[in-house]
Amino acid sequence: MITKIEVWDANKISSVELDTLTYPLQKFSWEYPMAGDTIPRPFSAGRHNSRKSVGYMTLDCEGEILGSSTSNYWANRKALVTKVLPARIQTPSVYRHSYIELTLDDSTIYHADLQLASYSIPLAATGAPTISPFMFSWEINEGYWLDALGAAALL
Repeated sequence: MITKIEVWDANKISSVELDTLTYPLQKFSWEYPMAGDTIPRPFSAGRHNSRKSVGYMTLDCEGEILGSSTSNYWANRKALVTKVLPARIQTPSVYRHSYIELTLDDSTIYHADLQLASYSIPLAATGAPTISPFMFSWEINEGYWLDALGAAALL
């Protein structure tokens, strides 16, 4: 299974670890949307054979931000948001919002450059000021997790 999920800022300077006591996860899943044309046969049933390939990979992550006090909650929230949201001024040569490393229980580490597609971190108006859910939806342009050598990994 997964032993570590670490999300870094775009420049790989600092990170947060997900699926911990501070950021427990309820969902962490990825999909491979396929790209390619389908060409119908005009005078018979079916369609012409064509190739399809992975267009990009989507990664969905849902969990909670926990804090022992309201000030601790805000520190944890800010630590996560600074890794996930794109910087106001982005580095021109860096084409990612975040970077992620996924470690499996066999110690294999996979990584990917992330582009944030959508996110939500609603605040609780009352009742639980030190906990809130979060949802991030990322796109990975390479289409796959990459191994240490940069080769596509089929996970």
